[in-house]
Parts: sequence; C-alpha cells; structure tokens
Amino acid sequence: MTLESILANVISDEQKALNRALHAQSSQFGNRPDGAGLGSHLPAALRRMHELGICDSVLDYGTGKGKLVDRLRESLPVKINISGYDPAVEKWEQKPNAPVDILTCLDVLEHIEMESIDAVLRDIKSLTKRFCYLVIDLQPAVKSLADGRNAHILLAPPEWWVGRVAQLFPCLASFPVMHSKGLPQKLVITATEHNTVLPLMYGFLIKMKLFDFTMSGGPLGGRVKQKSSSKS
Repeated sequence: MTLESILANVISDEQKALNRALHAQSSQFGNRPDGAGLGSHLPAALRRMHELGICDSVLDYGTGKGKLVDRLRESLPVKINISGYDPAVEKWEQKPNAPVDILTCLDVLEHIEMESIDAVLRDIKSLTKRFCYLVIDLQPAVKSLADGRNAHILLAPPEWWVGRVAQLFPCLASFPVMHSKGLPQKLVITATEHNTVLPLMYGFLIKMKLFDFTMSGGPLGGRVKQKSSSKS
C-alpha cells in the first residue's frame, strides 16, 4: 500500500473492525438522536434553512447507528433528503455520490486516526455544498476500544482543529461548549467555502441555541467527584 493510498483512506481496516466491535458490544455507542444535546434544535435549524432556500439535502457523516438520521426524517419535510454515512456500520457504509447542502458530523472526528484525519476532512469538504456543522469532543470518552485505547483516539486542543478545518474552508465560525466543571468539553465548528453563505450559517447557529449550552457528567465530572470524595 502506498503512502498516498494510506493518506486517502478515511479509516483503516483495523480501526473499522474496532469500531464495529464497539458498536456490537454497546447499544449506547453511536446511538444518540440529539448528539448529546448539541443536535437538540437541529430539526428547527434545518427547517429554517430549507425555508430560506439553501437546504434540500442533509448528510449525517459518521452517523453511527443512525438515530439522528431517523429523527431528522421524522421531523423534517419529506422534500428534504436526509442520508447517513458511517464506514464502520454496515447499514450506513455506502457513501453518497453527490454533495449535500448541509453536512452534520457530531462527535465523530475525535474517533479518527491521525493518519486519516486529513482524508476525512477532505471527504467532508467534497460532500458539503453549502456548509458543514462539526462537533468535536475535546475530552476522553467513557468507553474503550478492544485494544485498550480510549475510544477518543484523537484528542487535540481547539486551535489545532480550527487550523485543520481552515486549510479547507476559508469561512468558519468556532466556539467551545463548556463543561460545568469549567473546562471546554466540545468544540463547535461551522464552515463554508462561500462567504455569501455566512449570514445564513450564523442564522443556523443562532437557531441551534448553543451559545450558553453547558455539559455535565462524563469522565471529567467523574474525576472531579472522585477528588472531592477523597478529601472527605
């Protein structure tokens, strides 16, 4: 296998097998219809984009078990084509052959191998017609892979992710979603190639109601609780 083919691969065979095993052993892995809360207002935001004439198709990239796709299909007008893609899930392993108006990618990129992240981001760009909505976890996961590694195999600071995305999309907005313990839990990025889309992209973010969203629980909350209990 050449270096070019390795860098063009969105997921290695080994990582695909590990993720399929995790999907099989955990009914909760890749099974959130609201993207851990960061997709709660997605139907309303996408509906508004449809009303404004820029959203007739949506792709959930890295859809896992496809619960978000199911929810969007139930919530949105049938005129909007909703599809999902996930190479680690047999039902969703067929990639669309044409770009969509709005691409969502929620809690996926932190599961990507370092060798594949640029290929995945290029893939996302090639499948995005208007803009993409990315949510990236910045903290360790509560689950581990069969080889013992944390399920979030690519943890990086916000500026690293923003720089990676900015190499492909000249127009973007980004901000952290904070954990109740005071540290950034996730990073939200919306990105487009077209500056004329920016006002609508910002309108989408406002509809998502995320600017004062705070998360709790998870490994970060657990560690803090353990420290508190050890002092008592």
